[in-house]
Amino acid sequence: MKNAGIIAEYNPFHKGHLWQIDELRRRGAETITILMGGDFSQRGRPAAFSKFTRAEAALRCGADLVIELPLPWAAASAPDFAFGGIYLLHALGCVDTLSFGAEQANPEWLYDLTTLLARPDFDEALKAELALGGSYPAARATVAERFLPGSAALLATPNNILGIAYLRAAAALGWSPELACLPRQGAAHDAPAAANGFASASALRKALFADDLATLRNYVPSTAFELYCADLATGAVYSEDAFSRSLLTVLRTADAAQFAHCPSAGGEGLAHLLASSAHKAATAEELYTQLKSKRYTHARVRRLALEAYLGIGNTLPATPPFLRVLGASEAGIGLLRQAKTAATLPIAFSLADAGRLSPEAERIAALTARGDALYGLCLAQPRASGNDYSRKFLRV
Repeated sequence: MKNAGIIAEYNPFHKGHLWQIDELRRRGAETITILMGGDFSQRGRPAAFSKFTRAEAALRCGADLVIELPLPWAAASAPDFAFGGIYLLHALGCVDTLSFGAEQANPEWLYDLTTLLARPDFDEALKAELALGGSYPAARATVAERFLPGSAALLATPNNILGIAYLRAAAALGWSPELACLPRQGAAHDAPAAANGFASASALRKALFADDLATLRNYVPSTAFELYCADLATGAVYSEDAFSRSLLTVLRTADAAQFAHCPSAGGEGLAHLLASSAHKAATAEELYTQLKSKRYTHARVRRLALEAYLGIGNTLPATPPFLRVLGASEAGIGLLRQAKTAATLPIAFSLADAGRLSPEAERIAALTARGDALYGLCLAQPRASGNDYSRKFLRV
């Protein structure tokens, strides 16, 4: 193991993430590359802190290189999120190990389930189950259990779901990295209480928004905590109220025809429902409650609302067109020297550089800049836009 790659959000970076980096070092990783989502998360919400704060936290806690997962993939469903991350790690040309946490850290189980999900007869059975009217996750778990007993439990846990998505994406690209599948430590994903010295990111976000800095201090590394406190002092932290106002303002001034082009819309029905609900809801949570149903999961309606807000359409490039560096250590600079000849995508050190690479890159850069402009309105203390284009990468 020389250069281990991790796909993450670090929303926020906590002691469980630090344990993963330290464990990879213990197992022989010389350098660690992070492929990290930007200012908006896979949950369909703005991140608690900016991507540069989160990237710096990772670098100060042992990572060597942080590459940004572009917005359309960072805010997508698990398969697309995973594909974007795996595509970029593979394209970097110098990642030999893929690491992720899982509730069932048994690669054989995950490989078996990955193989099952790719079978044509599984796909046919899934289509038949979906025709009965349930949600996609529920239908997939039901059919998987029918084919491979025990699968439903694996597909009920978020880290396992992402791990399987990573393996499927790697197989589709013909990439076979060494696998470092690590058991999730302490509290389960979304668990409200800490366990064995580790807290979930959702519990830490809840503590953060409740001004419970004592809890945050206990479960995040001290260097990360210092960065978070600096942002809190200037109001550079996500505000639910600010996001709700900004989200509903954009949605109320658009129409269903625009929403129908969003990847999560799946046709005009949900797009029309989003358009009408935006005028009835007073907060983001009220909007999601009105949109959720047996057929549409909470995750899907959150992503749809975010896609409509950010202007993410279904005509974007099929794959990320560049590797944008958010930050690097000295060892990370060495990795970039290797990638200069090994990478299969151009490497950009600023969004402005990325936007000049190709028409597809320009579109992704413009969408990222729009995200930056809107993220600035989702903070406790709103900030001016335009920072992302001119911001240079961090050297830590």
